[in-house]
Parts: sequence; structure tokens; C-alpha cells
Amino acid sequence: MKYKIIFSDFDGTITMPDNTVSERTKRSIASFRDRGGKFVVATGRLFSSILPRVRQLGITDGEVVVYQGAGTYDIATGKPLYLNVIDKPLAVSLLRSIEALDYCVPLVYFDDKCNCREVNDAVRMFCDICGVSPSVTPDNMPLSDYVASHDVKPVKVLTLLMPDDSGRFLEHMRGLYGDKVIFTRSNKMVVEALPFGVNKGAACRRIAESYGVSASEVICAGDAENDISMIEYAGLGVAAPGAMQGLKDRADYVSQATVGDCIGDIIDRFCKE
Repeated sequence: MKYKIIFSDFDGTITMPDNTVSERTKRSIASFRDRGGKFVVATGRLFSSILPRVRQLGITDGEVVVYQGAGTYDIATGKPLYLNVIDKPLAVSLLRSIEALDYCVPLVYFDDKCNCREVNDAVRMFCDICGVSPSVTPDNMPLSDYVASHDVKPVKVLTLLMPDDSGRFLEHMRGLYGDKVIFTRSNKMVVEALPFGVNKGAACRRIAESYGVSASEVICAGDAENDISMIEYAGLGVAAPGAMQGLKDRADYVSQATVGDCIGDIIDRFCKE
């Protein structure tokens, strides 16, 4: 086959609007893998969140990329193969800057948990979509204080906010941390922060090269700005139906399939030979 590995975002790319996976998608992935192809999910989710969903796809071994590329886990053993940790003073500073704003809610991932100060409607909705339970700090301690005073290893800082607030938030935070951190939207209501060089594209490259596969033999598919790095890395970068315009502008192919059938469309169109 021309393309040996497909890396795909999960939410909004593999999933349908009701957060389920179509039978066509499952069959297409199975067919691609039966013919020797490798299919890897690359998500911003926690490992504990994505593991049952990957298994629903019929994938029980190999790698899964999590935390927007900050982590790669072995599906069979549940052990991390790669894990980037944000420098603690930087994570604390990021959290304090977010906490100072009255229009957004910070979250931080560590210990493979989604940690928050309190559970409100935004946190509840986010965690419901991701299929995880939020982990609340003792006595509603601010996340910045908790990270500063405990032996934890933060891998990702997130901000929940209304779509209309994302522009001013990004301008403000990039003004403070633009030389240290990449801010990207994984959803219209979610902005994520990671150190420079930590992204899905770098994770995909690392995995592909470990198998001796070149970028020209790779397909990457996604729907949001956090997928741009892997779209630009791949030999064939695909934007899912309904993808953010910034991703569509960089994609080699924009799928016109029904939402949730992007993967079937890709495999039928580009992976049959």
C-alpha cells in the first residue's frame, strides 16, 4: 500500500455527532489493518479516557497518542512510551494567569486525571464528552497552589471558555507566554497549552520513524487547530467534515463524507491499492 500508517484525531474526526463510532468506520479500520496498515489514534484525551474507545475500534495493541502529543502509550500494557512534563514553575504561572481571568476555567492533566478546582457546568460537560470523572483539589484549592505544593507532573494545561472569548484569551496569553508555549484550540470552547515542540505532529513523526515509515507514506486526519501540526507533517493531510477553517486551509484533502464517516472515506479513496 502507498500509505502504511493512518493517524487520526478521535473526537469530531472518528466520532459521529452523538459521540459514537459508525460501523463503517470500524469495518474500514479493520480492513486497513488486515491488509498490513497501521492505524493510530492521536487525541488530546487522557489515556484512561481514550483506551476504551480505541478498543471499541477493534485495536488492542500498538500505540495511542494522548495529551495532544505530550504522551504516547502502549495499548496492550497501558504503560507510557513517551511522556513530556511541563516545567512546574511554568505550569504554575500559566494556571495563575488563567485563574486571574473571570471568564474562563482552568484544568490541568496530571496522574492521567483531569484536575480542577471545582465542578461547574463547563467542567461537567467537558468531562462527560471525554468520558472521565473530574478530580477536584482538596478544599477547592486553586490548581496553581496545588501544583506548586505537591509532587505532581503536569502534562497539559487547558482552558474552558465561551467561543466569543477565545480571541481575547489567546491574545492575552500569547502576549505573556508566546516565547514559551503554544496555545491551540481543540474545540471552539477549549484552548490547550503545551511547550514548544510538543504536538501531535511530532508524536506522529516519532512513531512513524520508529517503524521506518516516511512522511510520504503517512495519512493524518483531524478537525481542529490542534491537528494542524500532524496535517502539515503527513504525506496526505485530511480535514474531516466540519473541520475548523484553519485546518481546511492546510489540508491536502477535505472530506465531504457524512460526519463520522471520514475514516471510511479516506480508506476507500486512498488506501485500496
